[in-house]
Amino acid sequence: MSWGKQRRARNSDEVALRRAALRVGMQIAGAVAVVVVLLLAGAAVFLWAKSQPAEVLSHLQRSEPQVVLDTVDVLGILVVGGIAGIVLGGIVGVLSARRAVRPLGEALALQRRFVQDASHELRTPLAVLDTRIQLAQKRLGPDSEAAPVLAQLRSDSASLAAVIEDLLHGIAGSGPDLTESPTDLAELARAVVADLGVMAVDRRIVLAAETPAEPVPVAVAAPAVRRVVVALADNALKYTPEGGRVTVGVRTAATPGRGTTALLTVADTGPGISGPSPERVFERFSRGGTTARLDARRSYGIGLALVREIAVRNGGSVRIAETGAGGTTMEVALPLAVSK
Repeated sequence: MSWGKQRRARNSDEVALRRAALRVGMQIAGAVAVVVVLLLAGAAVFLWAKSQPAEVLSHLQRSEPQVVLDTVDVLGILVVGGIAGIVLGGIVGVLSARRAVRPLGEALALQRRFVQDASHELRTPLAVLDTRIQLAQKRLGPDSEAAPVLAQLRSDSASLAAVIEDLLHGIAGSGPDLTESPTDLAELARAVVADLGVMAVDRRIVLAAETPAEPVPVAVAAPAVRRVVVALADNALKYTPEGGRVTVGVRTAATPGRGTTALLTVADTGPGISGPSPERVFERFSRGGTTARLDARRSYGIGLALVREIAVRNGGSVRIAETGAGGTTMEVALPLAVSK
């Protein structure tokens, strides 16, 4: 990866943190402004009361020395002082917020370097694995009993390599996953269901795809879309009991404010998502209150967060369409590819 791409990655984090600090500073300035306006209003009411004829006559009748101030001058001084206080409060708020979010920026940079290094180091073992699979295919020949399994292994290896490249793309920046040609969401969903079929059979779960025969093109790169489908389907398999069913569906629908979009749905017959805020499962390191199957892999609460990240950065969205004792349905909306 070039130095320019690494530099853009750090700048993207830095810009996000600067915006967060500015937002906090503006909130502090707004709070200071409210206090200043209230003080000015109180001072104006006090000066108005003191400028009444009765108050003026009472002061004139006093024999001791008095200092006379013009009301307009006093209000001007208060206004200038108030504006200066607001500006000073905003500057102090921004500086304090930047200092507060600096550790977060360092943590984000460390996370990006770790993912970048890990992804880069995985490239070579994957290339070696793919080469060995090719050698095994050549030695055994296309008519051997192991030929279909080796072909599937090579396909899985290619998919994993694509995921690694997608991770490196995510490190390079937070922009959309652009692609030269549209990705057929329906075909990709069927492929993922076929790939995960072995896991479903092993867990005695029915995994099915309900997709239209015609293509559903989306303007997102295939590796990113595949990560979304795999993460949702794997999560559904994890929480679906033996004898249950997981259905991966694809369709198009009119979305308010977005026009026609492609919808990916993954429905399971698990126990549903417990807790007061089911949507929090899309936050990092959040696993909800539902207990996974005993034979399921340990979850770190990252998969669904990546689903939301990929959907949002490509102009889409993800939500829990339905959850309850009868199961959960998750829905991802992605923009359709514009036909040229």
